[in-house]
Amino acid sequence: MAVENITLVLNESLARNATMSAPFDYALNTVVPRVKELILAPAEHPDMLWTLAPMIIALVLMQMYFGRNKDEALGWNTAFGNSIALIFISSSLLRQLYIMSGTGRVEDFLMSALLFNEPKFLIIALLFLYGVLLSTISFFHWLPEKLAFFMMSGVPINATAYVVIVLVNSDNILLDRHTLSAGVVILVLVYVLSVLLKTIVPQSVASKINRLEKRKAIVERSEQSAKDKAEKAKLQLRRKYLEWEVKRLNEKAKELSERIGRLRK
Repeated sequence: MAVENITLVLNESLARNATMSAPFDYALNTVVPRVKELILAPAEHPDMLWTLAPMIIALVLMQMYFGRNKDEALGWNTAFGNSIALIFISSSLLRQLYIMSGTGRVEDFLMSALLFNEPKFLIIALLFLYGVLLSTISFFHWLPEKLAFFMMSGVPINATAYVVIVLVNSDNILLDRHTLSAGVVILVLVYVLSVLLKTIVPQSVASKINRLEKRKAIVERSEQSAKDKAEKAKLQLRRKYLEWEVKRLNEKAKELSERIGRLRK
């Protein structure tokens, strides 16, 4: 009986370890190779570089811009423009797919595509609809700014476009859950690289001053708020704390003013 219990415990432990190692094995043996395929695809199909190169260059330059001007942030207008870019890219890919198909008449190609005889058309259609969805969201401001600006910033937009461009130009990479997982990994990699790039690029003096002035304005508003509360405070202990807070914020504002002054010299 004791031997059977020990055997049962060992079997359960092995099964639990196998379950825990399954995601790691999937990532190592399936997702990582698919990520390599997506990254190395332009080397095997150089024609797609005509579409990828301007997109990648634009992404790098934009990250450098926001690295130099850290006081600036993405706006709804830029988010709307990035969303529309997906529509333009999908239109360009549809034209490319038509040329690759060798179909003589555009009507025949579109009819064949609408019947989903060409799986790549479905991928392009999904990109087009995604672009329309993001454009609509940004046009009407349907989402909170932080979420919307992240979804429509250069990194997610270009990472999505990159994966779709590779899928359309490659014959051996399929749109499945493995590719979607690999796309998420590529998105994370591009995001990390973009953060590093923005960190490396020196911030301009004007940008530093603007950021410090914004911080100073926030501190001054907090200081005034603490003063008002101190005047209305009834408890002596509460008033003393607020007066100490006012003094601390005042010193912080002076420190920021000094830093701004040194930068302006």
